Amino acid sequence: MKRTFLPMIVLALSACALPQQSMMMKTGGRRYAPAPQPVQAQQYFVDETVEVLSEPPGARIQVNDAFAGYAPARAAVRRFWRGEPGRMVLEMVKIEALPVAGGQCVQSGYFGQNSAKVPLQVSFTMTDCPSAAAAVPAGPAESAPPVSQHPAENKK
Repeated sequence: MKRTFLPMIVLALSACALPQQSMMMKTGGRRYAPAPQPVQAQQYFVDETVEVLSEPPGARIQVNDAFAGYAPARAAVRRFWRGEPGRMVLEMVKIEALPVAGGQCVQSGYFGQNSAKVPLQVSFTMTDCPSAAAAVPAGPAESAPPVSQHPAENKK
């Protein structure tokens, strides 16, 4: 009896140490434990690259109010997702070309509206300035009487 008791205890303990059938998967006759599923890393941003050109070359380029170089310039842009789940959109990108010579005007634009991809290349013509007549407001301000710098003359 002593001789059969010891092997039965060893057999019972070894059965407890083996994985159960519900913990194993059977594929092609081989048994193995299921592989852990990779965790999907949530990415809260999108990295894009944009090349900014100007005519004539040399304009000071700013992307999202940060200096990016002198045209032609290549800039990496990180756009973050904004909003609540189900309604998230990507931030827009503001690109400005600042003049470095006379006769040039500030040129700017917003890109990536409605989560669209930023264009690979953006070009600005620095001499496309609005005319002076279009910048001056017309209408009631012209018909107002001129204001004198002497307070006594303004009292009537």
